[in-house]
Amino acid sequence: MPTILSELEEIREIFGLSRSELADLLGRRAQSVLEWETRGIPRDKRATVERLLDLAHVFSKRVIASRIPEIVRTPDAWLGGRTILETLRTDGVDPIYAYLGRLFTYSGA
Repeated sequence: MPTILSELEEIREIFGLSRSELADLLGRRAQSVLEWETRGIPRDKRATVERLLDLAHVFSKRVIASRIPEIVRTPDAWLGGRTILETLRTDGVDPIYAYLGRLFTYSGA
């Protein structure tokens, strides 16, 4: 099982996030994320971090790694004109899984 530090780093690396962007995604300050890296993720955020990490793994398996940071920052009509990061911040991972399912099965017809 990954260490706490590696979970946060892995999310940041896959999505191409700064510590500040990750903090925003988690509804915290960058200083809080820095503290989590040394003291551990608080219980009330552990499930959120795990869900983000699972989603990051889906991206890393299905999308070319170098394209992920741009993809998560590009507004999309299927997300109501919002980016994946904006949707994650406000609505969590479920709409993104639905979006990815639709995207990966899209035939263009």
